[in-house]
Amino acid sequence: MKRIHSYLLTAGLVFSLALSGCTGFSQEKAALSGTIEADEWPIVAEVGGLVTEVKVEEGAHVKAGQELAVIDERSYQISVSEAKAALEQATARLEEAKAGSRDSSIQKGVAAVQQADANIRTAQARQKQAEAGIRREKEQLAQTQSQLAGAKHTLSYQQNRLAETTALFKQGAVSQKDWEAQQEAVSQAQTQVNQFEAQVAAAQAQYASAQGEAAAANAQTGTAQAQQAGAVADLDLLKEGSTDYTIRALLAAQQQAQAKLDQAALLLEKTRITAPADGILLRSSIEQGEVAKTGANLFTLMKADQLKLKVYIPEAQLNLVQQGQNVRIGVDAYPGETFAGKITLISEKAEFTPKNVQTPDERTKLVFAVTIQITEGLDKLKPGMPADVILSGASEEGKG
Repeated sequence: MKRIHSYLLTAGLVFSLALSGCTGFSQEKAALSGTIEADEWPIVAEVGGLVTEVKVEEGAHVKAGQELAVIDERSYQISVSEAKAALEQATARLEEAKAGSRDSSIQKGVAAVQQADANIRTAQARQKQAEAGIRREKEQLAQTQSQLAGAKHTLSYQQNRLAETTALFKQGAVSQKDWEAQQEAVSQAQTQVNQFEAQVAAAQAQYASAQGEAAAANAQTGTAQAQQAGAVADLDLLKEGSTDYTIRALLAAQQQAQAKLDQAALLLEKTRITAPADGILLRSSIEQGEVAKTGANLFTLMKADQLKLKVYIPEAQLNLVQQGQNVRIGVDAYPGETFAGKITLISEKAEFTPKNVQTPDERTKLVFAVTIQITEGLDKLKPGMPADVILSGASEEGKG
């Protein structure tokens, strides 16, 4: 599964008139501001176990299929061996039936059915316990997400206060002490956001783990039911002797054993954690010697060569943009240089300007979100960089 999240929420709209920019534009241009974002790919453990090796570090460039970490495979190798033995046993029984099976003990067949019934009850109890765990983890996740939202709101408020205080400080209206105190307030708010983000990530991992446990319990119930059906069929065979139905039942058992072997081999393969695509490893959430739970987020990957920018444009200037339109993008890190981008999405629905964007008066305006795919300068531009987008006015002379 891949779950894609924005690396950083877009800043917002700054609408103004500029006189310089991309070659070929008319002298009237609309300048929109936002923050560069990148898509994130969570790399999740599909099996649990002790992490015996971590092969990459944060910030590393990785290729699709590259091995990132290894989970202890010994128990999974044992499962493969058991599945192979079960397949061999099922095959032998099928061959014996085809050749003419011998009479067997009725008592042994009855005991096998009783054991299968007990296995079903155990599996069903485990399934109920797992479902209860899912409900608990879901509630915990909702609570931490709510706390994170509150922390982000506080951070936005403190950032706005800092912007106001900075402006007043430059004018000499507030003291440096007050300005530095506001900077500290922003830092503390950011720390709080970071802490809650970590808690949300942990809660998501626990929720995924609970879902994995429920899925495993459900599979165990299905396996127990299949074993019970097989035991009943075996008992019938003991009473009636081999028939065409006997052969079909044993053939089905052989196919089931093969499926279990395939499943065991697949789980063994998943002990090797690999990169799903080319990209940059943003975060590592596991270390050698730790125990990874099924569903736990081990790494976060930024997909290579895919950066985007979201800006907001007022309704009155909506005629300046259209899907597929080429634009130029500038960042403070490279003054005098612009990079190509293309508008890939224009929101169909208007919204109020985000509260962390512009002045209180401008926040009441209706705007449309515009998503721009960056197509140039991917080796220079980084997520989190503030960026300006230059759009030509109605009298555009050419493409830059």
